[in-house]
Amino acid sequence: MYALSTLHQQGAPSLLRLMERKRDWENKRDAIEKTWLQCIGGLPPLVQINFDIISWESYEDYYLFKIKYDTVFNDTVPANLLIPKASNSKKGSTKDDAIEVLNSSHKHYPSVIALHPTSDNGKDDVSTTEGRQNRQYGLELAKRGYVVLAPDTITAGERVRQDEKPFQTASFDAAHPNWSAVAKMIVDHQQGISLLESLNCVDSDKIGLIGHSLGGYNGYFLAGVDRRIKAVVCSCGFSTFAGDPELHRWGKRDWFSHIPQLSNYINDDKVPFEFTEIAALVAPTPFFLWMGQNDSIFPHWKPAAEGLFELNSLYNWMDCTEKIQTLIGNSGHDFPYEIRQAAYLFLDKWLMK
Repeated sequence: MYALSTLHQQGAPSLLRLMERKRDWENKRDAIEKTWLQCIGGLPPLVQINFDIISWESYEDYYLFKIKYDTVFNDTVPANLLIPKASNSKKGSTKDDAIEVLNSSHKHYPSVIALHPTSDNGKDDVSTTEGRQNRQYGLELAKRGYVVLAPDTITAGERVRQDEKPFQTASFDAAHPNWSAVAKMIVDHQQGISLLESLNCVDSDKIGLIGHSLGGYNGYFLAGVDRRIKAVVCSCGFSTFAGDPELHRWGKRDWFSHIPQLSNYINDDKVPFEFTEIAALVAPTPFFLWMGQNDSIFPHWKPAAEGLFELNSLYNWMDCTEKIQTLIGNSGHDFPYEIRQAAYLFLDKWLMK
């Protein structure tokens, strides 16, 4: 437990304090993960994966499938599934053609879960030509040769309730008072990993993840608790409690409440973890992080940069410095072209080999 006022004064605590042996970190990691899971309300067991093909389209470089897959508590996740098109691919004009594409074992592609930022149209923002500039990373990766799964998170895209606006979690919080939207998003995305593993066209040992903003921190939240993710890219999604001007950013709010019970701690000037520790759960999985110094959403870039230094120190201590890449530039809350290219090369290094 940390005093929030102390974090503001001193910055994020050292990850390597009192670390001498590998076992020391394993014990610390176990304690961090336990605290994290308790705070978000835990993760229920995954359910058997089933999915329905809603529609499909054939483009020059890829197929686009609109699907829905099962998740916990009798819920379903709408998603876009993009499959690279081989030179001898069929046109995909019938449902049998579509199913054959998904079941093809002629080539096993690496795959990426593309998590969207805070955009009302959810998955379409990152995986279709309707997406905003600098947000179509799912579509770009499909054209690069990856199978891409782009799901809607709760409260976005096709998962917005008719009586609510996008990114309103009030009804979810009322239905699950001891749980959290963060845990819900993690488990929904874990089901997405299981879906990719079930496809014959996917190399199940080469599943990565990419996300910006909301999708960025959801990405490392997921990779920290599920080792099936083999590489993760986080754009403008890492921040710290230290220096954050928005006191209840991660707690209870009047729109999207990430972890409601955090506000009880914050009101007492306490937090049970720092986000450097949650990001550290990813180690030693390959980890790419980008942040901008002119980010208006996460303006406290200096303490966050110190957090990146802590993560780099941990990877170095683990003798896997090559598995972490941290970039800081003078951009705003954006995922610029040149940074995306660096991120794609990072994914290629760990998933294409």
